[in-house]
Amino acid sequence: MGEAMDALSSGPRTHDQLLELAREEFDLQWDTAAPVRDRTGWLAVTGMVDLFDRQVHLTEAGRRVLAAIELGKPDPDETDTVVQLAPTPGAIARLVEQLDQSGLRERADGANLYIPGVAANGGVLDALQVLTEAAIPSISDADFVRSVQSTFPKAQTVATARTAKDTLKALGLIQRTSSESWTVTPAALAWVESGEPLDLARTVHSAIAFFGEVLGELDQTVRPTTGTLTERSSLYLPNRGKPLSRSAVNTRLNLLDACGLVTRLSQTTYRTTALGRAFKESLPCFQPNDAAGLAPSDGATEIHHGDSPSGTTHPAISLGSHIAAVLEDAARDSANPKRLEKAVVVALGYLGMPGQHVGGPGAVDGHVRFGVGTDSRILAIEAKTSATGPVRDQPLFGLSEHRVRVGAHIHLLVGPGFERRMLKEADDHPAIAVIDTGLMAEVVRRQEQTPLTLTQLAPLVDPALKAAQRGDALRGYWEAQDMRSRLEYALVDILNAEAEDPLEEGGWLDLTSIRRELRTRGYRVDEGTVVEALEFLTSSRIGVLQRSEQRYRCTASVHTTGQRIRALGYQWTAATELHQQTRSGDEAAHA
Repeated sequence: MGEAMDALSSGPRTHDQLLELAREEFDLQWDTAAPVRDRTGWLAVTGMVDLFDRQVHLTEAGRRVLAAIELGKPDPDETDTVVQLAPTPGAIARLVEQLDQSGLRERADGANLYIPGVAANGGVLDALQVLTEAAIPSISDADFVRSVQSTFPKAQTVATARTAKDTLKALGLIQRTSSESWTVTPAALAWVESGEPLDLARTVHSAIAFFGEVLGELDQTVRPTTGTLTERSSLYLPNRGKPLSRSAVNTRLNLLDACGLVTRLSQTTYRTTALGRAFKESLPCFQPNDAAGLAPSDGATEIHHGDSPSGTTHPAISLGSHIAAVLEDAARDSANPKRLEKAVVVALGYLGMPGQHVGGPGAVDGHVRFGVGTDSRILAIEAKTSATGPVRDQPLFGLSEHRVRVGAHIHLLVGPGFERRMLKEADDHPAIAVIDTGLMAEVVRRQEQTPLTLTQLAPLVDPALKAAQRGDALRGYWEAQDMRSRLEYALVDILNAEAEDPLEEGGWLDLTSIRRELRTRGYRVDEGTVVEALEFLTSSRIGVLQRSEQRYRCTASVHTTGQRIRALGYQWTAATELHQQTRSGDEAAHA
């Protein structure tokens, strides 16, 4: 805001010139001038600037305010800066030396991280140091909880304090000395003695996945947002099979920022510093099979719903990622609008809405069927491309006639964003559902890891919802699935710990004890949800728990449980291919 006013102090500028300034000098990766217009609009309302002759002019009131405010500017990217790293203490160096690809693969997921205190101004490092020092020479579980509660005002519950303790364990800073006490690890002690943030960062990188690797992700020409980092985190978690939560990624970024390895550019973007580049080069990092980073071929728009992935894409590229990438690329390809029309039909088909592309003057771009059997309905498609940002000045009249021709009552207006006037007109229409191609691509990608049923996908195509509301509605379903998976994992982990306790014969736990243990781990779920998850794990298709009346015990490790659950997907794919082959053989025999 103030920086834009400063740029205007030397003379008026157009919105495009201010956008160029934001990109080049402030490293704000805005695709359009919309964020600039939002700021100049506010400045105009407050009298700081005046808008005329297609330029933004600083007013006298703006000059007075500008003289009284402090301006900011990102640090230079220091691409050519050479950084010398301090020697690494022996205990930490030994941890790093053990990180071959196998060791990197076996690091903890670090999916549930909570560091009390504030993220800014070194607060993360201070909090970790206070908590780590509390375990020197050792500390009991109860005293640790009390220490957290007395030190951090926002960590007053027992569950929150235990989560902080579990976070220190996950970060490699504390370890058990008995069933009721903890002490610092040798690496953590070395960090406390040196006071060097990089020693902490090396220790954390050795303990959890997708930490040092984040530095490489951020050091790209097209810098990812925190949302993209969250999505790509699954590539670095081979034992997890799904992305981290946004919170888990933000905790990593806050810690990297506190260590001076990244710098924050905006609410959702960060950049690797020169120190961060040198630090990453000093570390062994996990090398994922980066399917999502491979460029899809244009032929991907010809993939049909129901085709075998192995027959339509390169083996290294997942079908969902391929379809999503083509959809996003086609949305910006204004020279070939039919490409987006086809890509939308393919994407919706992948989500369980089969249909076909039509196109041509006076016709719908395509249509799909939502639902099964007599309850299904036809949805018409109108796809709009734009190479420069939101779609502008596209008339919406005539859509009702198009719907009539295909028997549809709802129209899906799909594009890479729409300018305000057009968006309001479409959002207010009772028969038009506005869908951003970015959201549709996100849904397609997530359908591989957290697939939604058609009932759960209804917010995507519901014309009663505004475009801005669709993502929140769908994320609620994704978060519920993620929570259910975490609950299932926690149940198996709890019952495994019980089975390994030499004082507990048989490893049986009743429902009340299970729920009590869940609460100590921060899970606040009702009894019905817990029972439903337990019944799933005891079912014959999973079979990793045994039940005796209201008691349960574990018969398999966490690792084996993961294998059993993943196997369901493999078995389903094999059965689908076998069924298709059998059906093809039957059709040939009758020909």
